[in-house]
Amino acid sequence: MIEFKVSAPGKIILFGEHAVVYGKTAIATSLNLRTNVKFTELNKSQDLKNIIKIEFPDIKLFFNLPFCVFQNYFFNDNFDYLMIKNNDELHKCVNDFLNSIENLIDKSNNEMIEEQKLSLRAFFYLLVYIAYEEHIDIKETSFHVHLSTELKVGSGLGSSASFAVSLAACFLHWLLLQKGDHSAFNKDELDKISKYALNCEQIMHESPSGIDNSVCTYGSVIKFQQKKLVDMLSCMSNLKILLINSNIIRSTKDQVKRAAHLKNLYPEIITPVLDSIDALSQNAWEILKEMSNNADKSTESMKQDCYLLFYALQVLIHMNQGLLTALDVSHPKLEIICAVAWSNLYAAKLTGAGGGGYAYILLPSDIKSESIDSFSKQLEKKGFDVTMTSLGGSGVRIEH
Repeated sequence: MIEFKVSAPGKIILFGEHAVVYGKTAIATSLNLRTNVKFTELNKSQDLKNIIKIEFPDIKLFFNLPFCVFQNYFFNDNFDYLMIKNNDELHKCVNDFLNSIENLIDKSNNEMIEEQKLSLRAFFYLLVYIAYEEHIDIKETSFHVHLSTELKVGSGLGSSASFAVSLAACFLHWLLLQKGDHSAFNKDELDKISKYALNCEQIMHESPSGIDNSVCTYGSVIKFQQKKLVDMLSCMSNLKILLINSNIIRSTKDQVKRAAHLKNLYPEIITPVLDSIDALSQNAWEILKEMSNNADKSTESMKQDCYLLFYALQVLIHMNQGLLTALDVSHPKLEIICAVAWSNLYAAKLTGAGGGGYAYILLPSDIKSESIDSFSKQLEKKGFDVTMTSLGGSGVRIEH
């Protein structure tokens, strides 16, 4: 009986939000907050049919489906996967499937919320997509998938990408185990996971940039340009941040449209702002690269250099927030967070789409825990939720 766990990190964008939509440079990094998937094949009981058992407690989704219903729909002789793939209709097929089994879904408590519908679509899309792409015939079986996350859903921390990456990794690992031993993802398999997750992300976001699934797959700190991953830093584990939740709900799509509308109204003003964000992100990348190169060195001169590099990053963080405010994608609550940080000689900026969601504050490596506690209390008194975490950790992985 196969049983395993996989996990994928969340992400934040350090520099370059909104500008990245127009092909400019952005820098993103993995968060040490993860989505965890536990997969278990179930023993067949004489009394019970084979089932697909889904448990996503964070969105209160609990669902059992007879395996034969799934198999008969997607793996029958009339299901022409190649034609469906060429016509880009798999998303539609999965949606039609969910509509066809609506009467099997337990809605005794309430109507299904949007997050539950999207999660089911992502689940079945990835299962069908990966099975066909990997040329594996899914035989009738019974299995249980339990998914939980340390990421707040819909807050700009890459929860949907982490969800898609962890599920894609789960199904790929399971299907590869049916071919033989498989204990870790190699580079080619990671590339596949990232591709599968990107295509799945169209369910959550109509035109995903690719930055979220890249970070959640590969981890570390990445440079993203022209909608492609162009560089990666491997050694950045000493970076710590405070994540501050503004507790303002916002829509990524609406925020992107807001910035686009402003650009259409005032192209001669907004285009230079986007160019400035690009230049700022390029500068930040060079600083982070130098910090990465110095990560294992501990001489006094290196410590001094690290302090100067940290200060330079602080300046760029502050400037980036100002440029995002000029794009009209900040929020009064986010500005309060930035003001509190600045009054304590730190820099803060929004991360993600803005208009609410999260801001982050980069912390010096030698900061004392008492200072963090005192600073956190200032923010909590103003009604914000504060979490300390580290950056640049591992990407998707099989937990052993």
